Amino acid sequence: MKKVSILLTFFFAAAALTANAQTASPKLTEGFNPSTVRSVYEIIRHVPLSEAKQISLAKAVEEEDALFAKLLKKESVLSIKSQKTLADLRKKNMLSILSESEMDQYYRGISDAEAEAMAVTARETINPQISGGYQDGKFIYASFYKIYLESKVAEMKYADNPAKLKAVLKKIREDEFRVLLDKSGIVANDELKGSRAWTFKPNTPVR
Repeated sequence: MKKVSILLTFFFAAAALTANAQTASPKLTEGFNPSTVRSVYEIIRHVPLSEAKQISLAKAVEEEDALFAKLLKKESVLSIKSQKTLADLRKKNMLSILSESEMDQYYRGISDAEAEAMAVTARETINPQISGGYQDGKFIYASFYKIYLESKVAEMKYADNPAKLKAVLKKIREDEFRVLLDKSGIVANDELKGSRAWTFKPNTPVR
């Protein structure tokens, strides 16, 4: 009976993951070569897109691949200039196909694992400084995860606008450090230094 229960648990977990996964359009998988499909999948696994947008992305990837082959044939080893040309073309194509909110979701998707790892480091560095417990660690992790994730998004989104990027990064940190202080009484900074402004209140929600 226990074995059946375990199998059912795995079944429903797998079903839930499948249900939440982005569906690749048959027109995409059947109409383009495997390398193009894979390139598009690396985008749509982070952000759900309509069939029309998937096909547009596939055509854009073909354009990028053709330019890549042309540059490589000419140079044998791609120059920094050519690499930037390809990167600029990829960004231009994506911006022309995806909406701003879709781009932001894609940026979050590709930055999530790194932001999580950095937030864990922040938690493990700051919590001992304040003799914090499990709940303190959750607050620290939540705030630093958001700081790191949204900062990664901003760095990609405003790469061509240094002044805007600087302002956005400053606001992300100020806002989230304020949330951390208001919610938990923990004062923290970019150098991962922490202290207590007031004693943690039991049952305070993380968000």
